Amino acid sequence: MSLTMTDTAPRKSRELKGWHVLIIMLGFFGVMFAVNGVFLYYAITSHPGEQVEKSYAQGLNYNDQLEARARQAELGWTGALGIMAGENQVPVLVAQISDAGEQPLGGLDLSAKLHRHSTSDADVHLALTPSIRGEYSVSLEGLPAGDYDVIVTATRGGGEDILFEAHKRLYLP
Repeated sequence: MSLTMTDTAPRKSRELKGWHVLIIMLGFFGVMFAVNGVFLYYAITSHPGEQVEKSYAQGLNYNDQLEARARQAELGWTGALGIMAGENQVPVLVAQISDAGEQPLGGLDLSAKLHRHSTSDADVHLALTPSIRGEYSVSLEGLPAGDYDVIVTATRGGGEDILFEAHKRLYLP
């Protein structure tokens, strides 16, 4: 003899209704928008990725840059950039400029732009002062250690025409 039990209690129906689907869809897209919003915020507030200021304008004036480089090549000037230890082991950026005959050049106005790859917030513009004929220097005290792209430009008499430009990646200890 076998006994079977039957459930006589009424069962609740688990129907998927329209408002269930609406809540599921709103929850799904709400999470997607929230995550994308966080990613967008961090993408915009971090490094913008632009390596050159006013890159569009520089692209339009590319022929001017080529002419400036040709003028610089005609002068035959050479330059050397480096970081040396100054007083109390403070790092000093040193630039040496020589003419085509390898004679040191004086009387120039030199400026340097130090650019870090990780952030443009740490970019620094410095004016170098002449120390001896053909050698110019500036203290880098207070700058954080790391790799820097250094661009040194030379002008004469406060003019805006760049006579010489040198680029170098340096490590600041």
